[in-house]
Amino acid sequence: MQINNSSYVTAATQVNKGGNNLQPIKTDKTVEPQKTTTLRDLAQSIDPTNMSRNEARAMASALMKSGDADLSSVFFSHSMVLIPTGNGTFRNPTESDPIMNEKFNMFDAIRSNIEFKQSKGLSIENDLSALSFLENFKIMGDYPKIDTHA
Repeated sequence: MQINNSSYVTAATQVNKGGNNLQPIKTDKTVEPQKTTTLRDLAQSIDPTNMSRNEARAMASALMKSGDADLSSVFFSHSMVLIPTGNGTFRNPTESDPIMNEKFNMFDAIRSNIEFKQSKGLSIENDLSALSFLENFKIMGDYPKIDTHA
């Protein structure tokens, strides 16, 4: 069977082209590059013995960006809370919610998690790694970066 309809051939050719055939959208807004905070920068500003959930979240984010998802998850878990709305439901907190700025000792929090997990027979490997990392993080914050290229 032969198809002689030229509109059918044109439509089939357009479908098989692939790729993005949409015109680019022009906007007046410029996209600001997102500032990346390094772990060393955070160590200079965060005291693990007196930190907030916002700071725990910032640490988790920096660890995730550095490729360490296991450590990131330990610190992120300490930033997660739910806020009751009053009608029996809950919402995720914003950075400005008071509970996100309450201070706590991350060393104690991780040690408590380790004790709890041990009592339930759960793996504590990530928590032990996080505790070790946190000790190094504290040391990193106590000493300024040395410029070896001077």
